Parts: sequence; structure tokens; C-alpha cells
Amino acid sequence: MRTQLPCLLLLALLSAVILQSQAQKVEPYPPRSGEWIRIKKVGEYDIQDVARFAVSEHNKQTGEDLQYVRIYRGYINGLFYKLFIQATDNVQARRYEAVVRDSVWSNPKELIYFRRSS
Repeated sequence: MRTQLPCLLLLALLSAVILQSQAQKVEPYPPRSGEWIRIKKVGEYDIQDVARFAVSEHNKQTGEDLQYVRIYRGYINGLFYKLFIQATDNVQARRYEAVVRDSVWSNPKELIYFRRSS
């Protein structure tokens, strides 16, 4: 019984270290495998939230003042969202393409890129 307790503590500590190291691994962009899967319901709240985040983060990084209008197409591949967004600069509505990594356990969202789309 006495030898089991240190072994169980060691096992618990080792498990915690392994889980922590797995949680900190960041999936690279572009994704290594798989294909982009079209998101059929881009109007759902969580997809809208990611699109709004992309516009907001772009504004923070560039100093622009784009206003989110809508998302008209989206794809997902693992942790990555590729979104086609319409946003306005208070004069003209334009289309943009954004890729966002959404990771639950570390930084929740990260804007990979945001650029004008045709």
C-alpha cells in the first residue's frame, strides 16, 4: 500500500505534464492534411462570432474601421476557419477573405490573415 501511493502520484503528475504539452501544441497553417469542408449554415452564432472576431482583430492590427456586415461563405479544416466576409468602411461594402484559428484550450482565436477578396 505504501509503495502504491508514490507510484500513483508519479503517474498523475506524468499524465498532467503530457496533457499540458499536448494542449500547447499549435497546429500550423495551412493544415497538414484534409480538405476544407464547406460550412452549410454560416448564419449560426458561433460562425458569426468567428467572422466578427476576424474583422475586429483586423481593425486592431491595421487601425482601419471596418464594420462587419455578413458572412457569405465559410469553410473549416480542423481548427481553421476560412471565411468570406462582407464588411463596410462606412462608404462602400467590400468582400474579404479571412482565416482564423480557433483553439479551445490555448488562445481562443488567432487571426492568420485577412485580405480583400474579389
